Amino acid sequence: MLRQLPPQLPELLNKLSNTGRLFINQYESKKTRMQATAGELAGVSNHSKGVQNTTNTSRLAGAALGGLGAIVGLAAAFLPGPGKLALCIAGGAAAVFGGASVVTANATKATTEIISREKVKELGKEFIQIIELQKGLLEDINTASEELEEKCFSLITKTRNQAKIGLWNTEGLQQLLIQTAKLSETSRAVVDGTLSVLSQVKELLDFIITLSRITPTAEEDAMLRNCITESALQCGKTVLECAKIRNMLRDYEEMQAE
Repeated sequence: MLRQLPPQLPELLNKLSNTGRLFINQYESKKTRMQATAGELAGVSNHSKGVQNTTNTSRLAGAALGGLGAIVGLAAAFLPGPGKLALCIAGGAAAVFGGASVVTANATKATTEIISREKVKELGKEFIQIIELQKGLLEDINTASEELEEKCFSLITKTRNQAKIGLWNTEGLQQLLIQTAKLSETSRAVVDGTLSVLSQVKELLDFIITLSRITPTAEEDAMLRNCITESALQCGKTVLECAKIRNMLRDYEEMQAE
């Protein structure tokens, strides 16, 4: 096909094809790790929610036992000596056990949260590193496809005005223009998506750093869980979008080889 192209196009098309192959190779080499990272983030999110639910249950149970202990202690005040002693012991045991349940639940939650934060920091940094490189290649693809799209359009207009059709006819240029325009549009959308997920994951890491310096409130804990969940979803979506542009690049190159 290159021999049929007007002299203004082969260089641009080669530039786009070479960058596309670089992206495909990069994506294929990192695809498994990207998928695993998104999955691990989702796992951390689900585990954190499970721990929070368990903690809430333990706190309710502890509060109930503590309340039962208080009621038993109050009832003991109206009983004779032997019965009073037995009820006091029972009430005290219930209150102690209830308090211990709450303390244990809080300690477990705190330890889990620290481990989860460190894991999220590790996963987030790894995902950013992978996506930064792919974003750069996607931006190059978008720039090359926009340049080629513009050149195709100008050649079609020129050919029509001069009523000339050379080795590469107007229909062929129109087909190349359509293919390139689709690639340009999709690559721009994926670039925007990668910028968004990079911003979101970086904000999550900054939030984790902030929380590591303080004792988080319940609202901040909930906000962190939501941020992890959303980041996991966006990372998974980015993997799919990168797969989509990879497939488009393969199809584009195959069509130019026909």
